[in-house]
Amino acid sequence: MFSAEPTRASSLTLNARPWQAAGLVAVSYLVASLIASVITNPTHPRILSPLPLLLAVLAGLVGAVTLGPLAQRLRLPPTSRLVVVALLAYLLSVGTNEVEALLFIKDSSPLILLTGAILALGLAVPVMLLWPPADTGTGVANARETLASRHWWSWVWRVVLASLLWVPVYLTFAAADAPFVHRYYHETGTPFVIPSGGVLAGAELGRGLLHALVLGALAALLGGGRLRRWFWLALAFATLNAWLPLIQHTDWPYYLRAANVVEITCDAVVYGGLVTVLLGGRRRRPAG
Repeated sequence: MFSAEPTRASSLTLNARPWQAAGLVAVSYLVASLIASVITNPTHPRILSPLPLLLAVLAGLVGAVTLGPLAQRLRLPPTSRLVVVALLAYLLSVGTNEVEALLFIKDSSPLILLTGAILALGLAVPVMLLWPPADTGTGVANARETLASRHWWSWVWRVVLASLLWVPVYLTFAAADAPFVHRYYHETGTPFVIPSGGVLAGAELGRGLLHALVLGALAALLGGGRLRRWFWLALAFATLNAWLPLIQHTDWPYYLRAANVVEITCDAVVYGGLVTVLLGGRRRRPAG
């Protein structure tokens, strides 16, 4: 699946202008959202009303303009690129958010694991087809070079530290967001559970490990300078963990969605920088 030999971009792509590409991604994501909504509630799908339909299209457009250029920088064969983008979308949206849902919200539906996979594919497939890279081999070369730049024990302690650092990053910005969350659940009477400190710390450590591994792997595949990788890591995290899910979260009032967008975007910027520093490859010194 993964080849280290640089080759020209595969013919398995679609030629479209930028606005056409964004529109096709929006349509694909809308179809995926329709399917996911029907699976969640077959008798009364929530998306079958004007506002949810419009927000699904908006989410697709946001996904196109952010993840399309990112996918273009993953210089991998088409199948490998599809796997990477789909896993990135699934793990940073469903994988990590479901942990929080299980912690804080009673009766969280396990169907999100299936519907999240549908949404991830509805985004990843058109993005892979519509934003081809310049070549399809240097991504693997970048990853191998990054891994070879440090000893295995160096990678181990760096991953552990990156996982641990997620906890204070999360708690800092979650504390700023907490008044809005508590106000909403108090006003609506929606069941909201605050777990014990030990359970919360363990869950956030697990999320930290997931974020460190996913973002570290993405940084290795992207290559390039630190500032560039920091930008793409933060953008991917914010888009998939906050912007796309919260755009469509019509159950929440606008003030709560806005507060969560700010919180998670700050998480993305700070934690993306930490991962870039800790899990980026060692810079090669110029010869001579």
